[in-house]
Amino acid sequence: SRQAPAKDILNDLVEMAKGVQHPMRGLFLRNYLATACKDKLPDTGSKFEGRAGGNVTHAVDFILRNFSETNRLWVRMQNQGPSKERKRREKERQDLRILVGTNLVRLSQLEGVDAESYATNILPKLLEQVVNCKDTIAQPYLLDCIIQVFPDEFHLATLDAFLAICTQLKEKVNVRL
Repeated sequence: SRQAPAKDILNDLVEMAKGVQHPMRGLFLRNYLATACKDKLPDTGSKFEGRAGGNVTHAVDFILRNFSETNRLWVRMQNQGPSKERKRREKERQDLRILVGTNLVRLSQLEGVDAESYATNILPKLLEQVVNCKDTIAQPYLLDCIIQVFPDEFHLATLDAFLAICTQLKEKVNVRL
């Protein structure tokens, strides 16, 4: 109905979703949120773009914040429950990783994202998430997602930054470039 700016509604939705702290429920809620808001983001050329609705920067911020929280919940699943169920939890996390990667796919589909905004605004925040999660399952998956979903020309322009963080990953992380 566009009674309130899209950027404000998206901000409120991301904040309200923080109320669900159960890792698996939170993952599914955030995946639903990303899916439901896909066509309501203030992207370049969308009906929600504009002075009152926001711009692609607001859409990027929404997706990055949702991604950050989704990744946090996904990593948290590893430490839930008794240690004897570790293998089952790892298998569960492998099955649910697509829910985390969905945010990166949404981010790469934004029309207003160009190589410059990717290099200055998006990639540094994504790489910060990868390094800070300190998880041997999450780090290779997230790096692989980043490589897969964004265009090659974006990666060529930011190769130095990408390679620089490889030294900051956990020891057992195998990066496929």
